[in-house]
Amino acid sequence: MKPNLIGIVILICLAKPSPLPAAEGVGTPKLVPLEAFTVNPNTSDSRTFSSFDRPDAAAVAMMLDRGALRFEDVELSQVLDLYQKLSGRTVIRSPLPNARITILNQTPLARHEALQALDTILAQNGVTMILLGTKFVKAVPFGQAPTEPAPVIELLADQLPDSSSYMVYVVELSSRKAGDIVPSIQPFAKMPNSILAIDDGSLLILRDYSSSIRRMLQIIDRLEGRAGALRGK
Repeated sequence: MKPNLIGIVILICLAKPSPLPAAEGVGTPKLVPLEAFTVNPNTSDSRTFSSFDRPDAAAVAMMLDRGALRFEDVELSQVLDLYQKLSGRTVIRSPLPNARITILNQTPLARHEALQALDTILAQNGVTMILLGTKFVKAVPFGQAPTEPAPVIELLADQLPDSSSYMVYVVELSSRKAGDIVPSIQPFAKMPNSILAIDDGSLLILRDYSSSIRRMLQIIDRLEGRAGALRGK
């Protein structure tokens, strides 16, 4: 083979994109258009989805293609319409700020990851998404969120999404009083009055965005002398 042909072959090999990593027991993820993630109302499948879903084989095998979440200075209502389609839940809309949204996903996303991204971009624009049961999600202004009943999440601390997904987490302390813990985790709170300490039962009730609660739990783990063991009660 001539030297110049060898160079061409090398360039072709380097230019070939690497496949996405596959989960254990799952084939290469299939990149699909956004329409494949909408819920078909004409089927008997009544499953709905949320930012707190744990990834399963089906979620890893089918990924929303990069660039599918493409909004450039669009009205808030269009993003909420997409949220409704991805989650399969009815979005109940309070009077909301006049936000304009821009987002473009640079990596493939599973359905729950796309919802996490939307939770975060909406929170940045003053809108908090709050799950109501299995069929609804409420869109409220940031200032109204603390008055709403957020879902109680019982995942392990390291399983919580690193996103602005609103939730309640109950922590049972083993060696420290709840009131003693509060000053150490208060700087990580995003929501006002998001930390409730109950000394009699050594309980902490955290009501905030998931990413903020993850940081609080990391600090509590250290103060309690246990690594990664906290789980919502």
